[in-house]
Amino acid sequence: MKMEKTLKKGLFVAASAVLMGMTLFAGETKTYPKDGKGDQVLGYKNLANSYGISTSFEGNTVYVNRGGAPLERVFGAVEGENQKADQKAEVMKNNKVIINGGVLATNGVWEKDKSIRGGSAYGAAGQSAVVSDNEVIIRGNSNVQGNIYGGYSHRGSVINNKVIIEGTPKFGEGTVLFGGRGSRNVSLKDGKAAPFDVITGNTLEVKTKNVVVKDVKNFEKLVFNVAVNQLKSNDKLLVLTNTEGVELQKPEIVKVSEKAQISAEEKEQILKEKNKDINVNIDVVLQGKPSKNIKNLKVVLVNAEGGLKLDKLPEDIGRTEKGYKYEVKFQQDAKNLYAVINAQLVK
Repeated sequence: MKMEKTLKKGLFVAASAVLMGMTLFAGETKTYPKDGKGDQVLGYKNLANSYGISTSFEGNTVYVNRGGAPLERVFGAVEGENQKADQKAEVMKNNKVIINGGVLATNGVWEKDKSIRGGSAYGAAGQSAVVSDNEVIIRGNSNVQGNIYGGYSHRGSVINNKVIIEGTPKFGEGTVLFGGRGSRNVSLKDGKAAPFDVITGNTLEVKTKNVVVKDVKNFEKLVFNVAVNQLKSNDKLLVLTNTEGVELQKPEIVKVSEKAQISAEEKEQILKEKNKDINVNIDVVLQGKPSKNIKNLKVVLVNAEGGLKLDKLPEDIGRTEKGYKYEVKFQQDAKNLYAVINAQLVK
C-alpha cells in the first residue's frame, strides 16, 4: 500500500511537470540543507542563493535547519515576476516556513535605496495573488539578518498570516517583522487602488524573551504567549530598536504612484484609507501552571528606546485555566508597554 501511494504521488508530480500550463499541484515539503532538493528560486530579484517552492502555491512546508551555505531568501511558495499568464497564482495559502537553527544572511545592500539585501523569509510571495493563512516560524538559535514576511503580494491582499518567534534567535540590526506587505507605491488596477489589504488578521506571536528587531509592521494582533514559570520582574519580551520611535498602530506608509491618473482629491482619499491607523489587539497568554501564586509581576511586553506610541491601552485580561486563574493589566510609559500579571492557584 505504501509503495502504491508513493508511485501514485510520483506519477502525479510527473504529470504536473508536463502540464505546466494547468493548475499547479499543492502540498510539497522540502528541507534545506538535509535533502538539498529545494528549488533555487529567484523571486523578484536575481538572488542566486534563494530557496523555496515555485511549483506549488498552497499547503507547502519549507524547513531550514542549521548547516549549509547561508541563504539569501526563503519562500514557502513563490511566484516569479516572469511567470506565464496561465501559471499565475490567484491564491497562495496555507504555506509554512520553519527556520530552526538556520542562517539567512544579508549579502550587501540594494544599490537603488541601500536597503538590506537578502536574509529574509516569506510565508508566500506573489504578484497579484491573495496571500493568506501562511506562517513563518523562527525558532532555535536561528540567525536571520533580513526581514520576515508573513506574506507578500505586489498588487494583492495579504491577510490572516502569522509570524511566530520562539527559542533564542538572533536578528539583524535592520530586521523588520511584517505581517503582510505589498507595493509601497499605490497604483490603480481595474479602477481600484492597489495594493489592497495587507493588515487584516495578520498576527505576531512572541513565545520567548529578548526578541530584538528594528520594528514590527502591518500586524492586527500581537500575542505574547509566555511560559509563566520562566518570567521574572522587568523581563523584556519584544525590543524594538528603531531610533525614530515605534507606533504600533501605524501601518507601513505607502504613497501614490506618479503614474496614477487621478485628481488631488482622489489621491488624498487613497492615502487616508491606505495609511489609516490599525486597531491593534494585544493579548497575553500564560503557558504552564504557575508553581506558586503570582502577585504584581511586571514585565515589559514591548520596549522601544526611541519612543513607543500606542493611542490606547489594551483591555485588561482575566482567564481561568486548569488549576489556576490569572489577570493581566496593562501600563504604558514613553518607551514601554507593560503587563502586570497576577495568578492564583485554585483547586
